[in-house]
Amino acid sequence: MEVWLRMIRVGLIGYGTVGSGVYERLHRAKELENILGDHIEVKAILVKDRQKQRATQTEVNVTTDWEQFCLTADYDVIFEMIGGVEPAYSYTTYWLKKGVPVFTANKKLVAEKGKELENIASQANTYYGYEASVAGGIPIVNILKATLSTTTISRVFGILNGTTNYILTEMTKHNRSLTEALTDAEQKGYAESDPSDDLDGYDSWYKIRILSRLCFGDWSTSLQFSRKGISDIEDWHVEIGNKFGFSIKLIAEAYRHVNTTVGGVYPAFLCQSEQLNYVNGVTNGVFIEGEHVGQLLFIGPGAGKEATANSMVEDFQFHHRIVKWERSFSSTVLHEHPYKHLLVCLTHEEREHALDWVKETGCEVLDTFTHHEGEGWIIPLRNQMEVPFPFYPIYGDVSLRKRVKELYSAQFGSI
Repeated sequence: MEVWLRMIRVGLIGYGTVGSGVYERLHRAKELENILGDHIEVKAILVKDRQKQRATQTEVNVTTDWEQFCLTADYDVIFEMIGGVEPAYSYTTYWLKKGVPVFTANKKLVAEKGKELENIASQANTYYGYEASVAGGIPIVNILKATLSTTTISRVFGILNGTTNYILTEMTKHNRSLTEALTDAEQKGYAESDPSDDLDGYDSWYKIRILSRLCFGDWSTSLQFSRKGISDIEDWHVEIGNKFGFSIKLIAEAYRHVNTTVGGVYPAFLCQSEQLNYVNGVTNGVFIEGEHVGQLLFIGPGAGKEATANSMVEDFQFHHRIVKWERSFSSTVLHEHPYKHLLVCLTHEEREHALDWVKETGCEVLDTFTHHEGEGWIIPLRNQMEVPFPFYPIYGDVSLRKRVKELYSAQFGSI
């Protein structure tokens, strides 16, 4: 006969893909119960639409009424999975002020309101968990909170969106157009019906701001981090990168520079020497760069019902046993850009203008490739450089690139 010390009463806010995954995970949580020594029971689920099929298949109280949800039980823990800032912020604030811990997969809410919510949780002597808000099944948040809590970190960067990584992988590996790759991603369920958050870089932008807080201590403002998605990538830009042996990825990164934290999200080309070059499909990869650890790479599923739900439940289990976490936020300042070269893409009509720009600025052109729609030039990055043409950062050692064409020495001069 099993004897439980107490019952953990759970409330779920949201019952979409992730919400149903959390319910299923808790519903068969015998191993988790054995670890905690407590019985777990989902008491109520708050949904927006009571008529949805998935919401009617549970054995617990499912309601669209906030007051009814609040009165159903004295909850010990809340899982929030509805997305967006409101009403998620109001719901979360309500429970944290009552001293009830809240766990979320809502990256937008955490990025925009995380500072306020952490302060509320601290004042109420409870906690706000957001492991599942970044990189799906990779436990990167609690690695930074606990395992690397005294490690000095200089930079965090990676691939944080599975949808765009799948699209760019298809464009690079299978020579598909962006439109074709997006359609395929939608058919396979990797992209939402409205994929703008992914394509415009917002999803990765929220996530890198969260990782920045965990690595460097401060919650960044939206003005500190630039954002550029993949919507404007021309197919021929990718083809030119391929000719040099580069792969295009949507990179998110943050690092300390002077007295502030800076970073952003943008498409970039990766040399074959870069390990993220081999993170393909819907997989995510996160690099942590530190003074004593060098580079640590974490790879895993970036989204999905089971992976994200598992992260939420593991987050709860982690905090249930370790209520307080402390992290040393010492960091190393980077004095140079993480990348040193750019791939500039220009149309044939822009070529004369580009040649004039090279002569005026004294910019070096290290290599070129001519495409039927334009040209690609590899140039070194210089301080305060303003490039009047579409360009992409290049990560890695460009000397290892494929040599595709002799330099235009007569036009560019000796380099």
